Amino acid sequence: MSKGIFYGIGVGPGDPDLLTVKAARVLKECDVVITPTKKMGTDSIAFNIVKPHIEDLSKCLEMNFPMISLSAEREKLEIQWKRNADEIEDLLNQGKDVAFITLGDPMVFSTYSYVMEYLLDREIEVVTLSGIPSFCNLAAQLNIPLTQGEESLGVVAMTQPIEEIRQILDAHKNIVVMKISANNQLMAEELEARGLEKSFVLVSNIGMETQKVVTDINVLKGKIPYLSTMLIKKDYPLFKD
Repeated sequence: MSKGIFYGIGVGPGDPDLLTVKAARVLKECDVVITPTKKMGTDSIAFNIVKPHIEDLSKCLEMNFPMISLSAEREKLEIQWKRNADEIEDLLNQGKDVAFITLGDPMVFSTYSYVMEYLLDREIEVVTLSGIPSFCNLAAQLNIPLTQGEESLGVVAMTQPIEEIRQILDAHKNIVVMKISANNQLMAEELEARGLEKSFVLVSNIGMETQKVVTDINVLKGKIPYLSTMLIKKDYPLFKD
């Protein structure tokens, strides 16, 4: 019996209609769909996005990926990643094709990439299907270019050390800030320190019914949803007064 294929599928930022045609086909044809969740029994946002594209929901398998600090508890995470990779490999050894769904794009701050590396090391066939990242959809929805001409684009996560965040803020004309809810108050302070309090836009729950656009620095200082992405444009008029 030949081994199955492991697919990593980016489901996009939130709108089920933004799933690629190829991703929809693989979800329909594969034997198992892995739906990662930070706590077993809780709703998976990625699963809710792809649910309309899956005819047989019984083939969906929930898999635990705890939401803990990568830098502080990497050893615990690696144990869980390996355990999940072992479970996936067992399914593949049965000849089953397995799809792993993930928000946005699989290669942008995705847990999928760690599991993928374990399976690649075991010489398993892996096919990764790109999805639309949240920041690309943010720019498209608001008709704001991410970059123009010879401008640079920096991508940073608020889970990174503050020194790295500051370096990216200072080095680029355009900056995407991911995982902003990890420390949005600190980002508000950094924007004010640079006179950029009117040079950002933040979108929460992109592509969902609860989507919200924020341009007020005072709102940024309060509590914001977990699924929030920021775009900073230093030399581009984001919104007219």
